[in-house]
Amino acid sequence: MRESRELLSKKTGYLLFALIGFVTVFFWKAEKDLAEQGNLLWTGGYVARLLLCSLFFGALLGGGICFLLYALAEGRCRSLFAGIGGKEPRFFVWLRGLSVPKVFALSVLFLAVSWLPAYLAYYPAICAYDAPLQVGQAVDDYLIDHHPLVHTLLIRGAIFLGRDVFGDANVGIGIYAGLQLLFLAASFAYGIAMLHRFLIRPLWQLLVLLYGMFYPFHWYMAVTMTKDTVFTGFVILMTAALCALLLEGRDELRPRGTDAVLSFGTVGVILFRNNGKYALLVSLLILLLAALFGRARRRLWGRIFGAMAVSFLLGNLLLSAVFTLSGAKQGDRREMLSMPIQQLARTMIYHGGVGVLPEDDNTMREEDRALIDDFLLDGAYRWYDADFTDPVKAHTNTYVVRYRYAEFFETYFRLLSDYPGDFINAALAVNAGYLYPNDESHAHINEQEGLTGRGYVQTYWYEADLVPRGIYKDSKWESLREILERWADGNTYLKLPVLKYLFVPGSYLYLYLVLAGYLVIRKRWRMLVPLAFVLGYYITLFLGPTVQLRYLYPVMVLLPFVALFPQNSERITTAHDDR
Repeated sequence: MRESRELLSKKTGYLLFALIGFVTVFFWKAEKDLAEQGNLLWTGGYVARLLLCSLFFGALLGGGICFLLYALAEGRCRSLFAGIGGKEPRFFVWLRGLSVPKVFALSVLFLAVSWLPAYLAYYPAICAYDAPLQVGQAVDDYLIDHHPLVHTLLIRGAIFLGRDVFGDANVGIGIYAGLQLLFLAASFAYGIAMLHRFLIRPLWQLLVLLYGMFYPFHWYMAVTMTKDTVFTGFVILMTAALCALLLEGRDELRPRGTDAVLSFGTVGVILFRNNGKYALLVSLLILLLAALFGRARRRLWGRIFGAMAVSFLLGNLLLSAVFTLSGAKQGDRREMLSMPIQQLARTMIYHGGVGVLPEDDNTMREEDRALIDDFLLDGAYRWYDADFTDPVKAHTNTYVVRYRYAEFFETYFRLLSDYPGDFINAALAVNAGYLYPNDESHAHINEQEGLTGRGYVQTYWYEADLVPRGIYKDSKWESLREILERWADGNTYLKLPVLKYLFVPGSYLYLYLVLAGYLVIRKRWRMLVPLAFVLGYYITLFLGPTVQLRYLYPVMVLLPFVALFPQNSERITTAHDDR
């Protein structure tokens, strides 16, 4: 049994998980009530009931999870993971003996082959989400940095390659999708190879590989022409390399291959998602604090901070250079205003006297109403959708924020003071998918009557935008495409008992909280650092326009890696070094 000095004291551990349980129950209960009632009145009585319920059931939930995690940390659950009779199967012995390059190569092969049917079914690619807009920019030579410019330029290169070399733009898109599939497979395989390098049990390596091969969302996302898939690949590379450096514990400044992968991944995270740089700021802050105040291994923390900081600067310099050289125009920054837009629109229809809802009490000040009318043009607040900011956001006059910022923020904070409940409800409603595992609104936000392919997994083709530019459906496996379409369009994952929680977005935040708590119990302080990026990324998601699979996909893919890397870290570092 593990010595108690290697674990967090149980009193502290149970208090920690009581807090995690409180947060979990609080959001589950609040989101459930909001979904059922449509609006929450944050009266003293309701707040008191919510807090008492969260304290009681949160303590029970957190205590139960904490008991199981201490049992796992103390080795009392070892028989569950050691294999029958404690004897390792021959296959696992063989797998343990493979070299890291062989594990990488085999993983790439198995992943690529398993995703190949989806590639053939949806050839040349799934052109949903922002694909029509980016194709239009690429072909019409009107570049805007609202979407990552590097990704738009890759799409342009693919179209020109297909059109000029093969005489068919569709071929170029097919080449792009094939390369994207291989890149995601290679990134995933790198993570598995690093698990192998650091002696994680062969069973877990195999399970991660099988997860990569057969988790249905990978089939769709691997062949979807979206920046989020490429971004996910870079997130895996960056995080796996960071975990490897933390486990190695090398202090010398001489870089190696892992350092190069860390830098490559960090630069890619910045280039392929506009919110990537903001999520990275949280990682850099944590690393800087560790370098300044860590009791041990400050050179290690300083070295990793320096590598990521330089990569962060390089990524932003590259972004600036691409913007200048491509002649792109600066896009509207309304995406960054998604949360204020949603909050002001909801407050207007509940208190602005605009006649949208019978609950409207018409108590808003005239000057506040006037500013919202200037900010949300043509009475756009009338199209308020609790789950999705786009209906209102499309009619937002961002110049109000840019040139009348003092007046805007004065109004915003005055309304927050006057109507805090509406601001809270707006934030809870648009983020329900991230906070409430039983939420189903995330699966229906894009649905439109008479259209298919607009469920949680989006496969809808905007043919009116794509076909005139030479991009058309050319499935090489039509019968499989029809099956995949039915599974996606029907949001079939919601019908899976228990297993649906591996698919819904609302599970993942709480899984990460439990993982963080377990690492604290095990005193794996060093291995908490990779979770800083997840924290930063979630912050950007909570401030975003809605809940979509492509937004959460990096978090889904990353979880098994950050959960497994610490499991054998005692073989690499001592308890003292891990501080």
